[in-house]
Amino acid sequence: MSSIQPNSNVPEPSSSSVSSQQQDSKKYIEADAGDGTRAHEQYLTGYHLGLTLASCIISLFLSALDQTIVSTILTTVGERFDGFDKVGWLTSGFMLPMACLAPSYGKISIAFGRKWTLLVGVIIFETGSLICALSNSMAMLIGGRVIQGIGGGAIQAMVIVIMTECVPISKRSLVFASISIVYSTSSILGPLIGGGLTKVSWRWCFYINLPIGGIAIIVLLIGFKPPNPKGNLREKLAKIDYIGTILLTAGLVLLLLALTFGGIEYPWSSSQIIILFTMGGVTLIAFFIWNFKFSKNPIILSEFLRINPVLAASLSAMFNFAFFIANLTYLALYFQVIFNASSLQSGIYLLPMVISVCVSSFCNSMFINITKWIKPTMLLSGILSPIGTGLFLLLGKNASLGIRIGVLIICGISIGLQFQSSLLSAQLGVSKTIPGALILVTIFQNFLKSMAATVAVNISQLLFQTTGTKYITKLNNSLPSDSLDHQMLSNFTAKQLISNPRIITGLPESTRELILDQYMKAFKNVFYWGLALGSCCFLCSLFTTNKRIPKLRDIDTGPGDNQDETKVENESKNGSESSDSRDQQQKDIV
Repeated sequence: MSSIQPNSNVPEPSSSSVSSQQQDSKKYIEADAGDGTRAHEQYLTGYHLGLTLASCIISLFLSALDQTIVSTILTTVGERFDGFDKVGWLTSGFMLPMACLAPSYGKISIAFGRKWTLLVGVIIFETGSLICALSNSMAMLIGGRVIQGIGGGAIQAMVIVIMTECVPISKRSLVFASISIVYSTSSILGPLIGGGLTKVSWRWCFYINLPIGGIAIIVLLIGFKPPNPKGNLREKLAKIDYIGTILLTAGLVLLLLALTFGGIEYPWSSSQIIILFTMGGVTLIAFFIWNFKFSKNPIILSEFLRINPVLAASLSAMFNFAFFIANLTYLALYFQVIFNASSLQSGIYLLPMVISVCVSSFCNSMFINITKWIKPTMLLSGILSPIGTGLFLLLGKNASLGIRIGVLIICGISIGLQFQSSLLSAQLGVSKTIPGALILVTIFQNFLKSMAATVAVNISQLLFQTTGTKYITKLNNSLPSDSLDHQMLSNFTAKQLISNPRIITGLPESTRELILDQYMKAFKNVFYWGLALGSCCFLCSLFTTNKRIPKLRDIDTGPGDNQDETKVENESKNGSESSDSRDQQQKDIV
């Protein structure tokens, strides 16, 4: 019996194939969408990319514009429906559902697709706009605003997710620049457009949404062709955490209602506010227990709270956006009250901030695109945040034009540098092994920003009205009872004077100057609140990621990147099968 020689003809991977395989294994791979599709399958090019971005920008502008355009019709609508005590709900009714429902849209989009979630969001928003335009009572108008908020939340969440998915992370900074530009321009154009339309009819502030939304829907249907989520209807419905959604939404609504009414409609010690805080707190505790301990499809992944760069970037974005919205609201009021500016004029006064946001956002996107560094602009934004908000304390009754422009520019730069940097930092730090992590971390950061903006505005309103009322009451008590100023102030309550600036214009000059001094004290309390938020933004920016964004050639953009690896595996598999076949033949001979 002849000895059996070892098989020496088994093919082995070439050194070049092994090198290619090792190189492919080092490629940056983004987390899968969580709906059965791969991240690279969502990338768009050519006119599909252009039309998709256009529809997203139009949709986002539609939602963002509506947050500020309503500020110009509050007085008109209050007089029309005899409901001055309810006009605050025109703002709160929009922001509450938009913030509370934001986390739920992430799971819904994973189950049914981002395109259809955005499409339904725009349709809901348009429905709410039509109801508002046709309203014949304050209750109907508030109901329409709530429906708008439900749709607006879906729009804001899905636009950011779609823009995230349609391009690789190496090109994402250029796309994200448009989002911050839309936010800043719409915040200024809102009062400008609203002021002009109100001269015709306040209803046109809502009718204008219908053609804009229609264009967004048509462009979205024509241009956006994403892959369909995998699975049947039952599997898709199983991806949604219904218990978590109900608990989170209910808890947030209760807490935000307490913050909205507390100290203004009801005393903080009233049973209504205490019950709202208690029920809201207990419901949120129940949500966190369910979400992190029992839920199979959690709305908020525990990894987001454990990964320091992700949490730090999200908190930095949250504090930055909070002081932006809070300060913007009261800067507009500052110009209207102190300088007797109209809505149109106050919008013009705020242009330095808008221009600086747009320019710095564009420059930041170019810097990131060229250098791939995120941390430097995150730190610069963090440093400028407390500086910019702190400089608002220089504003006064006699602030020069140079001071007014300068402080707005510095604050605008900090805001413009923040958006792309914080979102890219969070996306870069999230785990690539968790399906849907990219979508969920994007939704998580958007949720924090929406919630923080709502809370920040409510706290700003609380600070302004409570301290302003206190200052005016103290002023009136300190004046001689026989003085003209005391007699004029006694015709109104302190709450009326701080809530309705139009009253001030009808007062004698000496009385008006005294009231404006109290207004400035209240404004500065709001600016101190913004300074605290800006300082928190700086602290969080210190702990963001030090990683650089990978270059396009280092990103896994599809099956083509793995051809060599597949070839090596096939060769090894064929060689192994050939060896096994020969060994079996030799055994049969023996």
